[in-house]
Amino acid sequence: MISFSKPNVYGCIGPRQLMLGDGSAGQLQQLLKGWNISGGDLLLVADKEVVKLGLDRKAAEPLEAAGYGVAVFDGIVGEPTLEIAEALIDFARSKPFQAVIGMGGGSSLDMSKLAAAMATNPEKLTDHLGATSFARAPLPLINIPTTAGTGAEATAVSMLSVQGRKAVVVSPQLVPSAAVLDAELTKTLPAKITAATGMDALSHALEAFMSINANPYSDTQATTCMSIVARWLKTACEDGSNMEARRAMIYGAYVGGLALNAGVVLGHSVAYTIANRSHLPHGVSCAMALPFTIAYNLTAIPERIAQAAELVLDKPGAKPEELAIWVDELNLALGLPRSLQEVNISAEDVPAMITECVERYPRPTSPATIDAGRLQVLYKTMVTGDVAKAIEYYQGG
Repeated sequence: MISFSKPNVYGCIGPRQLMLGDGSAGQLQQLLKGWNISGGDLLLVADKEVVKLGLDRKAAEPLEAAGYGVAVFDGIVGEPTLEIAEALIDFARSKPFQAVIGMGGGSSLDMSKLAAAMATNPEKLTDHLGATSFARAPLPLINIPTTAGTGAEATAVSMLSVQGRKAVVVSPQLVPSAAVLDAELTKTLPAKITAATGMDALSHALEAFMSINANPYSDTQATTCMSIVARWLKTACEDGSNMEARRAMIYGAYVGGLALNAGVVLGHSVAYTIANRSHLPHGVSCAMALPFTIAYNLTAIPERIAQAAELVLDKPGAKPEELAIWVDELNLALGLPRSLQEVNISAEDVPAMITECVERYPRPTSPATIDAGRLQVLYKTMVTGDVAKAIEYYQGG
């Protein structure tokens, strides 16, 4: 499962510290004091739902009791826009904050990365879209996920929406200084969000495993994530109070984020073209794209996909196409949409989606060449959710 066949040199990144365990969100002062931050003002970035549920207090109250000042920015709503990011950056520059804490789903965590970086750098955020670097080191950053899926606490990427389209800021400097995995924060997540974020984690793992940049480090994380999701996601959805499942999923999401050192493949590009039209949660659009992405790559890396199928199905000798079918059936079991028509995207939208996928979201990490001709079948079968037809076509070459 873990390949050592390539002599390539890879640089892999991740948080320099990890704290995990029930109640760990209340022990941030241990991290801060280890960084010689014994007092002063801290910026806590959270979404409105986190604040509404009082989850932010799980981190803030112990810090305040320890003598820190905690200023909360809770303006993160849905998928953050450039305007939200700019408002946060203004807030981050309003005081001499000693560190930044991001708490919530992927959107809050991604925005906290920008707050930490832009607090110490005077440029406009638009100057840093795409791959970038920052002249001055960002503030120390702690990320505390309250969902189990995005893996944002482990990555160098910040996603936002610019003029209605997905955009990214990418830099190794955005990787959080520490990730804190407190499963207690996820036990009230509704089943629908648990399902969507869990499938996001699975997408990270399977796409990273299919990537041409897969390496021993990313394989280790990807296979761990796959096995955790296959074992625990349904349980977490069916019984949110099952803390073993919650602990498993929050850790699975984290290692899924580490697997992204290999990069994702076609699935995330297709997911962006779906989300740009339907405004679905990221995990849902990734889940929809995933079985078709597996089908698309069947003949390019059949042995690799068969290995993943054997692992998640716990079935020696599983055929590669069985993985695509399993993912589709998992989406069905979790109540997620499986076709474009279910989210009000029709065959008439396909040509524009293909063009956008090829031109705006190319994936040089993809094992099978991404071109408009091959994408025709992927999108057309996605309209009706016919995974079997996509498999039949792509296995035929």
